[in-house]
Amino acid sequence: MTASTSKWILLPDYLVENLDAPFCLTTHGQFSRRELLAHALYISELLPEQHYAINLCQDRYLFMVAFLAVLLRGQISLLPPNQTPLIIEELLANYSHSYVLSDEAFNDHYGQIRLAMQELRLSERAFPALDVNRPISISFTSGSTGEPKAIFKTLSEFQRGSELALAQLDLLDKHLTLVSTVPPQHMYGLETSFFWPLFSGLTLHNCRPFYPEDVHRSLEEVQGGAILVATPIHLKALIRSETNWPAVAKILSSTAPMAQALAIAVENKLHAPLFELFGSTETQSFASRRTAFTEVWQNYEGITLQEQVGQFWVQGGHLNQAIMLDDCFELKAEQGFRILGRSTDLIKIAGKRASLAELNLRLNAIDGVDDGVFFEMQSERLSVVVVSQLSKEVIIGQLRKSIDPVFIPRQVMRVMHLPRNALGKIDKTALDVLIRERDLG
Repeated sequence: MTASTSKWILLPDYLVENLDAPFCLTTHGQFSRRELLAHALYISELLPEQHYAINLCQDRYLFMVAFLAVLLRGQISLLPPNQTPLIIEELLANYSHSYVLSDEAFNDHYGQIRLAMQELRLSERAFPALDVNRPISISFTSGSTGEPKAIFKTLSEFQRGSELALAQLDLLDKHLTLVSTVPPQHMYGLETSFFWPLFSGLTLHNCRPFYPEDVHRSLEEVQGGAILVATPIHLKALIRSETNWPAVAKILSSTAPMAQALAIAVENKLHAPLFELFGSTETQSFASRRTAFTEVWQNYEGITLQEQVGQFWVQGGHLNQAIMLDDCFELKAEQGFRILGRSTDLIKIAGKRASLAELNLRLNAIDGVDDGVFFEMQSERLSVVVVSQLSKEVIIGQLRKSIDPVFIPRQVMRVMHLPRNALGKIDKTALDVLIRERDLG
């Protein structure tokens, strides 16, 4: 495999000339981009003649190897929103000629191919030229605003989107290592912990830490500066730990808007700037902000956000066509915007409007509330379910300082924890069951 044959992936000249530079840190040592491509070639020869591969790999390096191997066979990677048996069975039923790729034991009748680090081999074949404009993956929306949708993406979209994001965050030519708490199957995790390092000078840690002590251990294993990729729920847990954190160059957050107070607390705890990314499964990320200093998001270069007949559309940059968004915005000068909330998230009580997302931010900003969400009752009044030792009176008293009286919750339900997935997003079905059970109780 020569540098010139790697042009298939439209690598920047710097990377073409430095294919042997460290790319991924694993418990089995460091791997270069050249080794990544050679491992992918080797695995591609072992794959069956099918149309789709459901990539369940948890190890980020094995995920990348599997993803590229599937691409080499001209197949499409299916990236499920979670790995429950029901979701896998639905994918196998809905996408005929599909199989499962995993690095963990799974149900054998799924036709699983299991990957392991110690079984990887370096192929000596030259890397072939590939069509960068054909669909290579299908991701799925969460379904929070309707039925989940299948979103097709091409390699050229991932490359252009990555370059725009990296340029916005001044990371294109940086030699830093990404440590991520986000699953690679999620668009946020796919972008940041696969395509960002692939199209830049960044390297990657193959871990997937969850608890604060896991994150701390992973950051200590990184030689030099690190970029921590996380979610608000993870970052909230980090700042409550008593850990003395190693040096971090940047912190990234996405999946839900973050309260400014939390952003400031995170920056103070980890002594690094925190940037939020805004986007969706359909769009990838297309804007960012440093939340500790501003509530206004700034579009990536070439991206425009426009309102048309009450709907908001994003276009330009890495997007092949205009995409309608489920959110409502306040457009600012110089391609900036504020998020007003999802169109399905806006509520109206006594003639006044509010966003549930904004109300949730206010609730979670209260010192002593570990977690919490607002929900609507049949009486058209609001209630909250919280993880907190604070009394109802204290919580309501704090909310009165920041929200309109008509949105003050009628009930305050306490629970041990809220049903959140690996990304920190609320499982709405489980939440409804939890509320119903507590209400009946």
